Amino acid sequence: MVPYIVRRLLQAVGVVIAATMLLFVVLFQLGDPFASNGDKVVPPEVQAALREKFGMDQSLPMQYLNYLGGLLTGNLGIDFEQRRDVTELIGAALPGTLRLAAVAIVIDILIGVTAGVIAAVWRYSFWDTLVTILSTLAIGVPSFVIAVALRANLSGEWIFPMVPRPFTEEVPWYLEVLLPAFTLAIIDAAFIARLMRGSMLEVLRADYIRTARAKGLSEHRVVLRHALRNSVIPVVTYVGISLGVFMGGAIITEAIFQYRGVGFLTAQAISQNNNPVIMAIATFAVVTFVVLSLIVDIIYASLDPRIRLE
Repeated sequence: MVPYIVRRLLQAVGVVIAATMLLFVVLFQLGDPFASNGDKVVPPEVQAALREKFGMDQSLPMQYLNYLGGLLTGNLGIDFEQRRDVTELIGAALPGTLRLAAVAIVIDILIGVTAGVIAAVWRYSFWDTLVTILSTLAIGVPSFVIAVALRANLSGEWIFPMVPRPFTEEVPWYLEVLLPAFTLAIIDAAFIARLMRGSMLEVLRADYIRTARAKGLSEHRVVLRHALRNSVIPVVTYVGISLGVFMGGAIITEAIFQYRGVGFLTAQAISQNNNPVIMAIATFAVVTFVVLSLIVDIIYASLDPRIRLE
């Protein structure tokens, strides 16, 4: 197990370095954030001063090495607009995104796994058909359409807060997170249901399941104790990837609901051409995705020892 973990850890480090290098080149070298454009006129001496202030007057390798050094020490730079520490900006937005990701994943698992198990156990029944139809419809609808529909019909209704809400109105986080969490969970739950159904059907045809039934075990025990454990392995991988995506910031969903998280911060940074913030959030998303993928792979390997030999 240890050699497998070391090998995956080295691969993860390589992915982070390659991804951050590509992001750095695209954001800071293929465009000049301080150049004059449109109605924005920046004198040459001001441009030179700004490049010097933000370290953009150095060579590309040195700039990237400085960025990596800052990344290792938690220094993600200063944003162009407010001259604030980017780490501070992300730190303020991160708790909201963590809550959103956690709630969305819980909804994902509860709905997706339950629906997938029901569809597989009662194959070709009414419930199987219903799960198949609903999951297909959910997968085919873009997330922004779901977000707009929920905002238009549920914002300000029942327990859901108004969007946008007045600045003076305080809303508990568990109410504020509901609509964006359901938006993220609907499509993902549909994928999980389809994935769980296919995996469960394959496991239910396995020899050890037939053996368990031949021993006289109840169908309830066969499904929950024997079939579910192995059927959930692909779902664990998918949930880990989804969690990484959610924690990286659901830009469209957070922007539509004006939910103060990493995604909303990203949308603002893109509209302002605020490259340090965009770079920091993209790096955070990559690192989060890689770390969660590494954790999922380790869990996957512990559930199925054959994976350690690959």
